[in-house]
Amino acid sequence: MQPPVSASRAQLPNALSMIRLLGTPILFWLVQLDSPAWFIAVFIILGLTDFFDGLLARRLGLASNFGAMLDSVADIVFYGSAAALAFLLFPDYLLPNLAWILATIVLLLLAAIIPRLRLGHYLFIHTHLSRLAGALVFCAVPASFLFDTTWLIRAILLIYAASFLESMWIILRYGAVDPDTRSAFALRKRQRSPS
Repeated sequence: MQPPVSASRAQLPNALSMIRLLGTPILFWLVQLDSPAWFIAVFIILGLTDFFDGLLARRLGLASNFGAMLDSVADIVFYGSAAALAFLLFPDYLLPNLAWILATIVLLLLAAIIPRLRLGHYLFIHTHLSRLAGALVFCAVPASFLFDTTWLIRAILLIYAASFLESMWIILRYGAVDPDTRSAFALRKRQRSPS
């Protein structure tokens, strides 16, 4: 049994998600300043909040439906903005991937609509694939200042596409699940194991 957590510590994971959500517009301002060093520093700080909010919520036993929803919204804003900023900063790396980008956006929209239709509410699942894609975006944006990341961006898009397909399959197959479900395989294994 974990010791009780103070009220201020209980809000820390949600505060980190809010920092990511509210801090993302600063990146657009930094692009206008043409300051790559500041852009990279703020981007990394905001990206690290994505890692630490979930980690703290799980370690401190503070996971909640509100926190999962806030994390998902902050992720959509941050990673969606990262894609828009990449178009502004590195169009030569993204334009060859335009068809892949459009296909991934369609899958993202389907991954949002299917739970709404099936469950009556939105549900974004944080699978291993979605976490891997997010980690790669976190690396790709700063790396794009150093070298051509066209193929890395394509790999990220394919991983996101697989993540959205997996999420849709999970919702269609299992219905309402924990937003922190790691994979369809984990659900299948849990379903097969005797209780």
